[in-house]
Amino acid sequence: MYAAGQAMTPEFYDLSRLFALRERLQSLDSAAPPAARLLSAPLHPPPQRLGVLCGSFNPLTLAHATLAQSACRAFHLDQLLYTVAKVTVDKEQVTGMGLEDRLFLLLLHAQQQPHLGVALVNRGLYFEQAQAFQALFDRQVGLFFIVGMDKLAQILDARYYQDRETALEQLFALTSLVVANRGAMARRAFDELLQRPDNQPYRDAIHFLPLPESVAALSSTGIRRTVSEAAHLSAHVPAEVARFLAEARPYAAPGSATEDGQGDAIDAYAVRLALFERLATVRDWAERHVDFQQLLSQARASDPRGQALRGALTGHALQALIRDGPSRRRKG
Repeated sequence: MYAAGQAMTPEFYDLSRLFALRERLQSLDSAAPPAARLLSAPLHPPPQRLGVLCGSFNPLTLAHATLAQSACRAFHLDQLLYTVAKVTVDKEQVTGMGLEDRLFLLLLHAQQQPHLGVALVNRGLYFEQAQAFQALFDRQVGLFFIVGMDKLAQILDARYYQDRETALEQLFALTSLVVANRGAMARRAFDELLQRPDNQPYRDAIHFLPLPESVAALSSTGIRRTVSEAAHLSAHVPAEVARFLAEARPYAAPGSATEDGQGDAIDAYAVRLALFERLATVRDWAERHVDFQQLLSQARASDPRGQALRGALTGHALQALIRDGPSRRRKG
């Protein structure tokens, strides 16, 4: 994992970008009509065939990246959007990586390829998300929702609906599903599911997309459990995600924390999240004056200044400590 003295990656500490993502998250109203917001630059001309890969991306994996690329090729998609649903995020107990960091890494990954982008939606149900993307582009767009076999089984399960037939008719009137194998849930399970009489009416709108065995079993949950094996990160996540996980340590095991001068454990990523939350309350000042990378380095130290920075309870208390110390933004 990241070691003291190892070069840090400056872009991981861009407060302006992180604050902007926080603002976009907070401004999207879960109670409003279905709505989608692009976080990446819009594609010109707008897409005619759009893929939507919705998830928590905690973290983004090579399975996600491979699925995105394979779906774009197989279904001739003009663009694919990695999408986070705010309504789901609001209900989950967020653990591991913070939402702003997840979105930041998605953008970092997507910007390397013009046909990839990142979006937020305010609804969790796919038919409502489809309405949101149709409204976003202000016209009919060919929508393809990219899901795993586990999600397909859930979408077709009558237990999740008061009126299954009406809900599925609404969904498939707006979109098609592209379904990838997940571990042992492969083509045979897909065919058996769609051969059931209650699922056959939707068969033409549901397509199977095989993933290579090398990534089909990858999951964000599994990576969170084994991320301490730093040497293997590059086999599971894109390069920029591997760098962030090794450096920020959002999934570090409790026993891997260092100790401060009082014998208390220092959770490096918890320090990042806490300082970010406090700086957000003095955002304008922080963007002008705070070097977040340097501040984090100081706050993770076991000396008295590190203890004081970690103990600051508000943005204004932190602001006063920074004014008295060397963690102001570097000029020039």
